[in-house]
Amino acid sequence: MGAGGAVLIIVVGAVLLLLVVVALVLLGAAAAVRLSGKNAKPLAWTGVGLLAVPVLFVATLVAWAQLVRDPDTIELDLREPIRLSSLPEDNEDFPGIRDYDSDHIDLVLPDGERFRAEVDGVLVWSEGGYVTRVTFDRRARKDGEAAALCRAWEKELGGAGSVEVDTGYSDHGRVRGELVAASAP
Repeated sequence: MGAGGAVLIIVVGAVLLLLVVVALVLLGAAAAVRLSGKNAKPLAWTGVGLLAVPVLFVATLVAWAQLVRDPDTIELDLREPIRLSSLPEDNEDFPGIRDYDSDHIDLVLPDGERFRAEVDGVLVWSEGGYVTRVTFDRRARKDGEAAALCRAWEKELGGAGSVEVDTGYSDHGRVRGELVAASAP
């Protein structure tokens, strides 16, 4: 996120906080007016209406985030140790291995760079409750794709991982990548 995004978040947060404060002041004033025996409904409804704006904004933001997120993406930050228990359970067949039928992978590499790729599956390996390595693969869908994909992944991973091509897999081959996770504490 850039500096403009951070400023926008701060401004929106300040506006929402101001609306909450004004709404609470209006509700407090409505309570005082009611105790004096006068009609407090206009103040109370104005306060409730102002309070509804930030509540609805946050609820809409949460609902939107749930709709646009990709549940088939495995996201891992390999800069620090990852507890296996923090990952979703999905087809755990063997102790120490989680097999995900994910369509995408989004990794933060040890050097802080991001690696995003369309994949056919992800294996997360663990020992002692911590992730030790991550392997992922993609079947080539057309001639020449495996070699091109291998070069692209090697370039994007830099020295952080290894990439290999299995030309005998399927009609057009398969590319497999592997990354080692940060050591457990």
